[in-house]
Amino acid sequence: MPSYNASRVKSLRHEWPAYLTFTNRTNVPVDIAWVDYRGNLVRYHTRLQPGKHHFQNTFLTHPWVAWNTDTHDKLLVGGQLVFEPKPWEGEDYRTTVYIDQPVLPLLKLCVQKIRLLVGVDEVEDLEIPRDLFKKLKKRHSINFRDYQLLQRER
Repeated sequence: MPSYNASRVKSLRHEWPAYLTFTNRTNVPVDIAWVDYRGNLVRYHTRLQPGKHHFQNTFLTHPWVAWNTDTHDKLLVGGQLVFEPKPWEGEDYRTTVYIDQPVLPLLKLCVQKIRLLVGVDEVEDLEIPRDLFKKLKKRHSINFRDYQLLQRER
């Protein structure tokens, strides 16, 4: 997965709490990650299934991101690639934050689907224009730490 530009996106403070419910409105499992104080991704939930929810206590200046678990394609969190919560103001409910698939151009959608069906070593066997080979061979990767593993290390 391309970078979320971690040099600019990072958590700042932990003064004002926010209480969220992430809801997966896509048709694919998703991973949810917090962007820590150094701009690193810390995965808090893996494989949140379509239609399911994840409850998260966080803070005002803590950014969150999500991606397709299987393809690592970016998803929208609260309508944005990087979501920053609003502070809790005493409500007796959590703020619902929807995870959605972005609207993509047809070419990008087709490339995503073909990547799921064809391995990197099989791309050049396809009878398609050569300029698509590079797009189809490119696979996304994400560098993150798992929150669960970090807790066990403490």
